[in-house]
Amino acid sequence: MRKLLNEISVIPGVSGSCIFDKKEGPVCQELLPGVSEDSLHTIGTHLLRLLQMGAMTDLSIQSIHFRYDKYAVVGMPLDAGLVLLTICEAHANCSLVATTAGMLVADMREDLSRGSMEAEPDFVQPESIIVDEQVIGELQRIYSEIEETLAAAIGPIAGMVFQDDLDKWKASGPEIPTRLTELVAMIAAEIADPNLAQEFRLKLEDLIEH
Repeated sequence: MRKLLNEISVIPGVSGSCIFDKKEGPVCQELLPGVSEDSLHTIGTHLLRLLQMGAMTDLSIQSIHFRYDKYAVVGMPLDAGLVLLTICEAHANCSLVATTAGMLVADMREDLSRGSMEAEPDFVQPESIIVDEQVIGELQRIYSEIEETLAAAIGPIAGMVFQDDLDKWKASGPEIPTRLTELVAMIAAEIADPNLAQEFRLKLEDLIEH
């Protein structure tokens, strides 16, 4: 897989290329030191959400290309929850990058089908901390309130953002009330406006500490 990524990374103007996984983040990469892990994670998450939004409207997105002030980004879906992400200099020839990446996507999918980049198994909840039905029902109620509060802050994409973070939260530890502060912190980090993020946390303080 790294050999295929390197074929993209050597194109003039390309800062690096990686496979971005919905749960694990960047799992295979050929990047220059100037591209931060945080930036990569943020961009990859947004690209996956754009692909999800396309699927919701029965649109099969083949590639995504947009420019920031510092970077240009080319993204292509590989599999459910996986995207090929290429970071370029702002004025790079993204058409060339997209064409090259498009030629390599089939080989990357073949590598993935052979299990050459298997993800870690999800967290399995020990029997000793499996929660009863009453607690599960209470958690579902809290999830709904968290999602509604998030919708008030960021609008109609709240459902997609909430579900992504809820899945990551469940995969990282037991689904129990004492971990709800972690979930709220994870979701608050998705809100770009610091004031809205703080307001989101404050609205949920009593709910998750109950």
